[in-house]
Amino acid sequence: MDLKTLVASALAAVESGDVETIYSLVVIALRELKQKAELTPIAVEAVLDELVAEGYAIVYEEATLDFKHKYRKYMATDKIATIAKPLPPTAQKVASMKYVTPAFYLLLNS
Repeated sequence: MDLKTLVASALAAVESGDVETIYSLVVIALRELKQKAELTPIAVEAVLDELVAEGYAIVYEEATLDFKHKYRKYMATDKIATIAKPLPPTAQKVASMKYVTPAFYLLLNS
């Protein structure tokens, strides 16, 4: 899977999330697929911005409870189903977890 398809698949699995969530899912999927790649959150954010430009996702800002910081979050549109593929089983399971974030799962299993 190329990076764009993998990022689109991760975004489709969680439906909406920030860059760290999508990055963590992509890293989990790459490990499960046994692919080696030098990947950074900045590269994932660039791919997410490309998906937004092509209409596969939308971006919005969410503030913290104290309104000191704003975070960019991405939400998948219906169009993303055309390029997204199923994630590997472990990544799919992590994406569906309610109380364990993908970033925390990645930290525990590194």
